[in-house]
Amino acid sequence: MNLTHTLELFDTPKPARVDCSITAQDKGRVFYEGTYWPAQLYPAVVGATYALAPSSWVTVIGRRGLTLLVSPPIAASYA
Repeated sequence: MNLTHTLELFDTPKPARVDCSITAQDKGRVFYEGTYWPAQLYPAVVGATYALAPSSWVTVIGRRGLTLLVSPPIAASYA
């Protein structure tokens, strides 16, 4: 079974903390539910110039293989 192209969107988005910055062009890493995961923006917006900085919060909305798909935070704060 090839998991690299398996796309799963979660029913309930959950928060994660950025460990290595994430941009529209580059994957990063997040700390999610007790472990570190590779992560990328979803959807990847072509031409987007912002970065999700380390220690900031993101919303995990799904996964593609072992890479989590994240977006900027939906809620105002996860503290």
